This record gives sequence, C-alpha cells and structure tokens, in this order.
Amino acid sequence: MVDFNTPIGQKIVQQLTQEQIIWLTTVDSHHTPQPRPVWFQWDGVNVLIFSQVKGAKVRHIANNPHVALNFNTDKEGGEVGVIIGEGVVSNEPVPAGRMKAYLEKYEQGIRDIGLTPEAMLGEYPVVILVTPLAVRGF
Repeated sequence: MVDFNTPIGQKIVQQLTQEQIIWLTTVDSHHTPQPRPVWFQWDGVNVLIFSQVKGAKVRHIANNPHVALNFNTDKEGGEVGVIIGEGVVSNEPVPAGRMKAYLEKYEQGIRDIGLTPEAMLGEYPVVILVTPLAVRGF
C-alpha cells in the first residue's frame, strides 16, 4: 500500500480528487507504452476507469497488468504526479455511491459528447480498477 501521508503522496491525493483527466499508460504486446487520457474516479483505494469492450487498454491490461497513471503538469512543468500501479478488468458491479460520484464528476462532459449517463455506460461498460503501488513526482 502506498503511503499517501508523504508530501508527494498528499499532492497525488489532491490531484486525484481535483483533476478531470488522468493519463493511463498500458503496455502493448510489443512492450511499447501506450498512453491515453481517460476520465477516472478515486475512492481512496483505487482508480476507476471505464472502457469500451474492444478498447486496447482492456487487452493490454489482460496481458500485462502493470500500468502508470500521470497528470498533466502546470505551465512551468511543475506539479508532476505519477502513480505506478496494477490494473485489473473487474467483473464486479461498481457500488452505487461510487457510480454516482463518477457520473456527477463527468455530468457536463457526458453531455458535451452527446450522451446520457445511461448511453455512456452502455458504450463504456468495462470497469478497470487501478491499485496504486508507488508514487513519484514533485
């Protein structure tokens, strides 16, 4: 378990609770890193990400669970936050409270892409959970 009480740990928690986008980096079958921006929700234990059924990230995590999550820096290149973790494709239903938090966080974004919450979850039904193993940054 990561110690989020360190200065960098506290900064990462702040980013996890305030940021809208996180970069999920998976590794493909050629061992090439594949970063992509994703929506996410942090519950204090793991990071929730939704994916399309045929999303490359689903295949990558099934073959290699080692992932990285990182945030955009500020304009000067500061506020660096990186999480090294283990991803898993979960078959468990997302708890109602967590689903509500995710949908509230992205309410405007879902509308902006022309979907309802139900349609978004229908298009992105695969649940990915990332458990942090280490943090880096400054």
